[in-house]
Amino acid sequence: MITQPFKAAGAFLKALPLIVSPGLRIFILAPLVANLILMALLYMVALHYFDDLINMAMGYLPHWLAFMHWLFYIIFAAIIAVLLFYSFSIGVNILASPFMAILAEKVEEKQTGKVFDEKMTTKVVIAIIARSVQRECQKLFYFLPRFILLIVLSFIPLVNVVAPVLLLLFSAWMLSLQYMDYAFDNNKVAFYDMRMALRTKPLLCWTFGGIVMVCLTIPFVNLVIMPIAVLAATLLWVSVFQPVHGHDASL
Repeated sequence: MITQPFKAAGAFLKALPLIVSPGLRIFILAPLVANLILMALLYMVALHYFDDLINMAMGYLPHWLAFMHWLFYIIFAAIIAVLLFYSFSIGVNILASPFMAILAEKVEEKQTGKVFDEKMTTKVVIAIIARSVQRECQKLFYFLPRFILLIVLSFIPLVNVVAPVLLLLFSAWMLSLQYMDYAFDNNKVAFYDMRMALRTKPLLCWTFGGIVMVCLTIPFVNLVIMPIAVLAATLLWVSVFQPVHGHDASL
């Protein structure tokens, strides 16, 4: 287990040269454009409404909690930041998911020699888009009730002290689940089975998601982190998960 963080970090280092390799560069353009558009929208919304949202939330605090103003400010700021972050991520992921699914296929073909049977006909592309959107909806339905529970916990005295930490861990988990999913889905591993597989490698998943989370805060790096994360996740599928779970793939 102690080597899992190093495997996650190593996958990102191996993914960097792959991103500019022939045959893969074309799949970088679509998420890059989607990132640019939605990133601009996110920053405009954040700059315009962030302080107003925090002040509105702080207005609901009773006067007797005024001495804990600083703590609740941090909690509300973390909650609103995560909300904005996930709004951005969901939009980008839905738009770019078909391209990321194909990118994961191409990387796995390069790494293993496996050839996926599907040829890129119009019918197959439509099927990939439909399957990708359906999978994104599964992630969304998995995410929402858990995120709402964490929000509720943020308002419970004493528990709310650890709520920001739980939100960070959950965010890292969701980012790992998001990008690992493309390779699992390409190999017909069901969403539930994928989650069970990832649970066996918690440090790997938290490290992977943490790296993505940090990269999303770095200007310009956040524009290309999506395809890099897909490449790294596919490399982890090939080296870590496929030997154990690949033969158990199911629809």
